[in-house]
Amino acid sequence: MLLRQISSRSHLLIRSTITLLIGIVLIFAGSCFSGEKKASATETTTSLEEKSPSSRHLQKVRYTMKWLHQAQFAGAYMAKEKGFFQQYGLDVEILQGGVDNPPYKALSNGKTEFCCMNLITAVEKNNSAFPLINLAQISQKNSSWLVGKKTAGIKTLQDLNDREVGVWRNEAGDHIRYFLNDNEIQAHIIPLDWSINLFLYDAIDMMNVMSYNEYHRILMAGVEPEELVVFNLSDYGYDLVDDGIYTSKAYYSQHPQLCKNFARALIEGWIYALDHPDETVNVVVRYMRENHLPANYNHQSWMLAHMRERILENPDKVGYLKPEDLILAEEILKRNGKLTYRVEYKDFFLQ
Repeated sequence: MLLRQISSRSHLLIRSTITLLIGIVLIFAGSCFSGEKKASATETTTSLEEKSPSSRHLQKVRYTMKWLHQAQFAGAYMAKEKGFFQQYGLDVEILQGGVDNPPYKALSNGKTEFCCMNLITAVEKNNSAFPLINLAQISQKNSSWLVGKKTAGIKTLQDLNDREVGVWRNEAGDHIRYFLNDNEIQAHIIPLDWSINLFLYDAIDMMNVMSYNEYHRILMAGVEPEELVVFNLSDYGYDLVDDGIYTSKAYYSQHPQLCKNFARALIEGWIYALDHPDETVNVVVRYMRENHLPANYNHQSWMLAHMRERILENPDKVGYLKPEDLILAEEILKRNGKLTYRVEYKDFFLQ
């Protein structure tokens, strides 16, 4: 009886012990399994985050435009708005240029990594101490005109002798000064900012305009095209292309892939901008108003349409710098005593 009780108790104890051990094992196993699931979920989340463009590390860079905010630079705005910069790993700050903040000065002083300049300006500024790289030639045409009123009695270029001609200050107007010099025009140069008021009130006889900007502003002010005389610099051998994207050779040497990515994203931004003009102009106007600039929707639409003509002259080669354009800029600078050496195309343009 005692043995039976002991045996019975032993069986109960063994069963209880076994049950307890099984329970402990199950709890431990469950804990381990749960931990493995949590680790796996964490790893999956981390993996997804690393692949997500919105959460990966973005390289901060600055881009200084040639002028103030306007549709002339729509490609940069849309590259930022539509995430093209981000897709290429870039966080781009878009900065205004202008006569008081020339883009080359910002680049050479280390205040920007990329900038927009006229080709002739870039070729003139390029030197052994601070060589430049053209990452993309956005504009494929000349846009510079000289415009005057017929009432001023100007019919030919030679009529500009001893006349007052408004020209942008600093590097923005250098090519106009070279143009007048090459055509042996002795005019009185009046430095201009962005205003067209001196022209409208007949304080100057002629002024430097961009066909996509100031010319249209003159028309918007009530002057009829028939009242104007226009000298398109292209008709006089000055078919100089305008906006190109530049960086220093030193920066490119340190960050070649980043520079290529910036150019690609900007070109994609331009293609999107030109394909979606209404959306783009709304973004441009927003940028202008946020920076307290006068913004006219119709004028910005005009500007974007005219930029399209200059950028898509050859749709298969958007951003391409033609060798003959570089040669023309060199020749003009040499004639005006601003260049004494040859700029090698393969060193200057990123192909």
